[in-house]
Amino acid sequence: MEIWLKQGKTKFRLAVLPPEYELTSESGNTQVVINSFGEVNLLGKRKLKTVSFSSFFPKNYNSSLCSYKKFPTPKESVKKIEKMKNKGVLHLTMTNTPVNMDCTIESFTWGENDGSEDINFTLEFKEYRKPEIKGKKKKEKVTKKVALPITQRPVKEIEDTIYTVKKNDDLCKIAKNVTGSSANWRALYLQNLDVIGDNPRSLFPGQRLVVKV
Repeated sequence: MEIWLKQGKTKFRLAVLPPEYELTSESGNTQVVINSFGEVNLLGKRKLKTVSFSSFFPKNYNSSLCSYKKFPTPKESVKKIEKMKNKGVLHLTMTNTPVNMDCTIESFTWGENDGSEDINFTLEFKEYRKPEIKGKKKKEKVTKKVALPITQRPVKEIEDTIYTVKKNDDLCKIAKNVTGSSANWRALYLQNLDVIGDNPRSLFPGQRLVVKV
């Protein structure tokens, strides 16, 4: 068996394998008591797996204990483990076992106790699962504003009114009756210049004047 810790480009292999390891896998079930029925178990999703083991970082090579020769010193090993713990997620691989997962170092306990300069340690890991939100994202509806073509206001057609001149009529009187203002007599005269002639006073009964209103 080999035990590897990998984090980005950093790799660390344990020189001395632990005599045993412990893997814990739990479910998030909940027990509740229902009146007149008793206790029931409500099934939940699985919890994160945990792995723990104890070993030591050797000061000197021992062929019967060490997995390989060129390993870091105990102090270098502690420094590297601490750095990986503080950095966050890493990958734990224990060959020939079911342990092969992303995880975090939840606990790292170490110390010396026999004067050999070996450092004893205990490591506890917890599985890391990146949360995933299922479901399709709703696409936001984009409302496009369509510019309507600018249209001109409808032009009111000018209607022609035919007025027949009566006895005693003059342009001021006709303009007053037809347009509402005697001041429009000149416009009335110009509109009917070919009928009235050069003299605006030369009106006679029966003349037909065109009044544009």
